[in-house]
Amino acid sequence: MRIIKTPFQMRDFGQDMQSLMLILICNFAFLYGHDKQFNCSTERNCLCIRRGKIVLADCSRLNLKRSPNFTNDVTRIDLGYNLLEDIPSNLPFRLTHLNVTKNLPLKRIRKDTLRENLHLQHLVLSYCNLKEIERGTFEQNGQLEHLDLSNNPELTLSVMTNITFDLQNSKIKTLLLDKLHCTYGVTNIFRYEYTKYLSKTNLKTLSLASNRISFFENQIFKHLPDSLEVLNVGDNTLSFGIYLFLLHELKGLKILNASFQDSFHLQDTIMYNCNDSGYRQQCLNIDHEINTTVSYGNLWNVENSHHSTSSGAYIIVYLPPNIEKIYFHDNMFKMELHRYDFNVTNRKLTHLFLQNNIFYKFIGPLKGLQSVQYLDLSNNLCTDISPTFFVELNGILYLNVSQNLLGSSLQNDYNGDIFQNLTALKVLDLSENRLRNLPRKIFRNMCCLSVLYLNNNALETFIVELSHMNNLSKVDLSNNQISTIGASVRSIVSKMVGKNRHFEFNLLQNPIHCTCENLDFLEWMLKSKVIFPKLSEYKCVFANASDTTLQDLAKTVKNMRVTCDTYLTLIVITTLVLFTVLTIITTAILNRYRWRLRYLFYLAKRRYTEVQYVSKEADKLFRYDAFISYAEEDKKFIFSKLDYLEKEKHLRLCLHSRDFIPGTDIADNIANAIHNSRRTMCVLTCDFLKSYWCMYELNMARMESIYSRDGESVILIIILKKNVVKSAPLKIIDLFESQSYLEYPENESEVTAFWTKICDTLYSTSVRR
Repeated sequence: MRIIKTPFQMRDFGQDMQSLMLILICNFAFLYGHDKQFNCSTERNCLCIRRGKIVLADCSRLNLKRSPNFTNDVTRIDLGYNLLEDIPSNLPFRLTHLNVTKNLPLKRIRKDTLRENLHLQHLVLSYCNLKEIERGTFEQNGQLEHLDLSNNPELTLSVMTNITFDLQNSKIKTLLLDKLHCTYGVTNIFRYEYTKYLSKTNLKTLSLASNRISFFENQIFKHLPDSLEVLNVGDNTLSFGIYLFLLHELKGLKILNASFQDSFHLQDTIMYNCNDSGYRQQCLNIDHEINTTVSYGNLWNVENSHHSTSSGAYIIVYLPPNIEKIYFHDNMFKMELHRYDFNVTNRKLTHLFLQNNIFYKFIGPLKGLQSVQYLDLSNNLCTDISPTFFVELNGILYLNVSQNLLGSSLQNDYNGDIFQNLTALKVLDLSENRLRNLPRKIFRNMCCLSVLYLNNNALETFIVELSHMNNLSKVDLSNNQISTIGASVRSIVSKMVGKNRHFEFNLLQNPIHCTCENLDFLEWMLKSKVIFPKLSEYKCVFANASDTTLQDLAKTVKNMRVTCDTYLTLIVITTLVLFTVLTIITTAILNRYRWRLRYLFYLAKRRYTEVQYVSKEADKLFRYDAFISYAEEDKKFIFSKLDYLEKEKHLRLCLHSRDFIPGTDIADNIANAIHNSRRTMCVLTCDFLKSYWCMYELNMARMESIYSRDGESVILIIILKKNVVKSAPLKIIDLFESQSYLEYPENESEVTAFWTKICDTLYSTSVRR
């Protein structure tokens, strides 16, 4: 049950109060229990009930044309819905309550009619065809507290002069004068003379609804009694005037109803007599009032200039000092709610109902309303709400902004600025606002929120931060497009429920997904202690677009587990097989082309690092004539020939132990040495074949020949011992077939010729600097 709904949704506030009094009059005895029925009148169809000193005679709806006689002990009489032409003169002396509502032939009340009923307290004369009430009619009824003359549209407001004159010395507390004017009659000015005799009474409730009132004379509010607590001026045609700035003179007023202004009325026929006496004079008075209003309007503009800020002019609204509730709903006012300053200094205003208007922009701020606890702004066709609108409304407990068009404004409020000051809020209604998503931090300061309505929107996800809402007990997300609730929100809700708290999650009319991906959410719904209203009516949509209800959630989850487990096993096996196959293929490719890939990597690295790559040209010069690749165990053989080769034969040789750059990776040094040498001379021994880096140098030299020298022979192989060939791997043997090689002679006499041949080979390809 939404407790923020307006309790005054009826067009006729007075009729609502009158209905309440009818219940009290007709059924008062039943509130205390039943006694045996007996005869208390000459009409045997009258129902007589006694309870203590109270005797009720119910003679309603009997089509009586004349009133029966009653015994003297009768205190309450109901003669409603009959055909009486006059108020009976034979009423009991002790009568306190009399209901004569809906006696259509009753047209006139004479001044001596109720002269003998000195104890009369409650009198209902509504829905008759009264045309006249003589002055002096209620003069002797000093005990009268409740008088209802509503819905006698031919009396006109002018009858109030006679009525209030008679009541000036009475105990009147409730005066209902709704619809004393024709629905389609001329508009009225409410005159001071209508109520001037009430100034010394203890009147608490005055209802003037549906009387075509456009203006109030300025002195009226000042002379109404300070005891007045409820004023109903709903369903009129109120216009702007000076009287609006004089409302603060109603010092005791607690409830003001100004709803349903300029409402559209439907009626079967308007062809009935309207006793609009003084028509021309009223028109003249209205013109005068309008002229006065325009003049004051200019004065008001001047006042605005004195109350301006950087944001422009604003209006000061002077409210009654003790006002508690204001009903200003269902009015056809089209406007933006800019800054308004309310002079509510005693902080008593708690209820403000502004729904069903056309306030299409909430800009604000509304200042002076810190005490407001109930604020209803629903159904205003509002499209925009400013972050400053609620700045000073930090006392609100119940806020209703449903049935607006705030989707865009709220969706862009990523930092939660709009609602950041509503720290005390308990109930928030954002239903029917065309919301598609909500920012995570939109409710970031609402620590006291207990009920959140987001139903009838177009939300597809719900990822709002809820962890700080320690009192949250209900979230209504019905009639949206939500397929699942994320794990983060579920975790927070589970913690709330874990504290033995009642929590209600309404997801009715949402397309819940019954898929393997959503199985964890369905299991959470099954296992958690969260209450899902009308769970059996939830629709669950499968992957093939078919749907079912969650009437048996446990069975649905069980079936989905079996299906999803089968799919999961198949998916896992397929994934493993594919991974294994891809791994094998990748490994094979990398192993097959490992040296090529390594060389290309270092070639690219050389191009973009400090070792600048220089494209090969026909006349390119090399730093070295040969790079000597040898095993560490064979270094004596190499060093024994250095002096001969370098000093005598003038060859430039590169040795890793002497010419590699310290601090550089070995692989980089090798690649640079091979690339900057015209030939790579490999001294092949058993130790060479066992060395990782020697084999690395050999393979990198092969890659150099293929990719950088256009197939030119780069490798020069020297075989120290013939038995090395037998133990060489297949890749090396392949080199023997495609590359030239030399065997080191066993006879000393052939050594000189061997080195001469080596030098000649290097000389033939060398170009001196």
